[in-house]
Amino acid sequence: MSPKVYADLTSLAKTKTKLANPPGFNPQSSSTSNASTHQRADDSALRASKAWEIAIAPGKSLPMQAFMAWMSGTSVSIFSILITGMILMTPAKGLLSVQQTFSPIERVKGAKVDLSMQKLVFVAINVAGILFGIYRLSIMGLLPTTTSDWLAFIPAKQHLEHSV
Repeated sequence: MSPKVYADLTSLAKTKTKLANPPGFNPQSSSTSNASTHQRADDSALRASKAWEIAIAPGKSLPMQAFMAWMSGTSVSIFSILITGMILMTPAKGLLSVQQTFSPIERVKGAKVDLSMQKLVFVAINVAGILFGIYRLSIMGLLPTTTSDWLAFIPAKQHLEHSV
């Protein structure tokens, strides 16, 4: 005769015992209407939290851009111009796509979430990135900020007398 390797669980299925509710469980609070309201509140909070993550994301790249700008130096070379172009273009693209960036969060059905503050922070961080790029152009001497940069537009002085 071979040994019995498995247990016979058919006898356990016939006797159903009523288990007590776990501590802290209230059967009246688990109705479907309360659960759906609670789920909508959790969904709104989750969407607002995700919107804040999206709003702050451009600020996380600013330190790396500053380090890359420092490493490229202030001389006018192709590498430093490309880095400065990247510093200017990344926030500009972000400013042009604010609605597209936040549209996945706004288009979800359910409770309406006000994302105006998150969008304002997103725009402010991108404007700070553009200002950093303009500062970088100024340091490199590529912005016309001195009077000598505008000499071509100053009319030549007409002399009244000429000496021969």
